[in-house]
Amino acid sequence: MRSLDIRIVGGGLAGVITGLQLQQTKPKDAEYRITAYEMADEPYTTLCGEGISHRNLSRFTAFDSMKHCAQIFQGAHWWLPDGKLLEVKQRCYTIERKTWIPAMAEKFQKQGGTLELGHKVTPEELKGFAKDADLVIGADGPGSVTRKTLVPDAKVDVKLGIQYRVKGSSFTSDWLEFYTDKRYCSEYAWVFPKGDTMNVGLLADDPAGDWKRLDAFMADKKVGGSVAQKEAYPIGFSGTKVQGGPRNNVLLVGDSGGMTNPVTKGGICATILGAEILADCVAQGKVAEYNQRIMTHPIMDKSFRRAIHFITEQDNEDINKFSRWLPDVVRVGDGEPKGKYFTAVLKAGLANLTKMPDLLSIYRALALSKDYSW
Repeated sequence: MRSLDIRIVGGGLAGVITGLQLQQTKPKDAEYRITAYEMADEPYTTLCGEGISHRNLSRFTAFDSMKHCAQIFQGAHWWLPDGKLLEVKQRCYTIERKTWIPAMAEKFQKQGGTLELGHKVTPEELKGFAKDADLVIGADGPGSVTRKTLVPDAKVDVKLGIQYRVKGSSFTSDWLEFYTDKRYCSEYAWVFPKGDTMNVGLLADDPAGDWKRLDAFMADKKVGGSVAQKEAYPIGFSGTKVQGGPRNNVLLVGDSGGMTNPVTKGGICATILGAEILADCVAQGKVAEYNQRIMTHPIMDKSFRRAIHFITEQDNEDINKFSRWLPDVVRVGDGEPKGKYFTAVLKAGLANLTKMPDLLSIYRALALSKDYSW
């Protein structure tokens, strides 16, 4: 019987999903001793917009997540500065992470996993884990101590998200609402209904003015209601490497490996996919292939980095200049033919030849995001 000692650093979303995925895919002739370490006194939930598609939540069969879905949506709306709309018709949800993560942690423990709460793993402990354990999994977020200590040549970009949780809002929608408008931030802002609350936020640019811009965004979109909670959280993306250590037995997953989509900043889907690949590598006895499998997967496609740099650099006037070639409503997703709007992208590129590679990167990045981002 193959016996593995597996240490997971981080008992939040990435840690418990990875633990459950390992348990589900374990071969019958193998024994996994899985211990997860969480520095908080309860299974930790990093704050986020909490949106995920039905397609990608359904991939995660190690746990019944549907009872933790707060609201169901037809898909996502992405609004451009001139009022044009990208409509992605694909069933999706906002999920209540404050109940979802503890419930997953409970199942992980019932199935034989060990969860040590209130245990902040030190760099010295990590070095000991890498020496003594068969596998060390870094699931400790964008500031990952695991990555910095054991895979120091791995780099991750970090962006801050800020958000209000709003109660008593009259804002209603059957869609997750995204807004690209440089009056509020260089990337996008969002309104995600979630049962009796609303997640309203933006990707931060300037600590001195971000909250004022979020207030202006809420007022302009007539969100209303009262702010029940004010929160900020880092997001890790554009990772360069997810495996290393002296014995090549240190694996990074989720934000610790920078797996979040750089364009949409959707991280739940990337964590599910990363944990799936990791567990498959372990079950197949092919741990050495983990980095290659992750870095060649669509969730880490090179088009994302180029696309987000280009989007960030454009002002509203620039975006409107490119989007004038699009119809007022661009419909993609379930039931829509692929490549339907490629001609419009080419027209925009031909009118701005120096920008053609960037526009093609955005087209590819958005096409991949539909399937692998949220």
